[in-house]
Amino acid sequence: MIDPVVLSTIVQTAVLTLTLVIFILSFRSQNNANKEAAYQKVLDDYSDAMKMLVDKPELSRLQLEIARATATDSNAASRSPDDMVVRNYLLLLYGIFERAHLLYRKKWIDKEAWSQWSAFLKVVAKHPMFDEVHRSSEGMFDKPFQEHVSTILNRKA
Repeated sequence: MIDPVVLSTIVQTAVLTLTLVIFILSFRSQNNANKEAAYQKVLDDYSDAMKMLVDKPELSRLQLEIARATATDSNAASRSPDDMVVRNYLLLLYGIFERAHLLYRKKWIDKEAWSQWSAFLKVVAKHPMFDEVHRSSEGMFDKPFQEHVSTILNRKA
């Protein structure tokens, strides 16, 4: 027969251990949620900055100067202000597509939802300036997404 004091100690130890495990998992989950929220804020700020480039075409001067200084083979350096607004809008869409792709890879959106985004991406990728947006932003976006876009562009060609 088991002594009630020993049984009580075992039960208390098990409950305490279970409570600690739940606390650790909860803390880890909250920590991950905080990291996701912080990264989402950065992405939102990026989107806001890109929207500003569309809303204020005079800011395209900054992009033209960067293009001239860094990519001598870029067509961006010779674009008209109207073309830069279109290019910036395509870049804004590119960032939104990247987020949707990331959500799909994390399984936060289902395959059906992603297929709708992907269909939209394939239509937008047909725009003549889209290829330049993709090439000029290489390494600035999520690598699996950029590989996906490269596959779409290679099929188009």
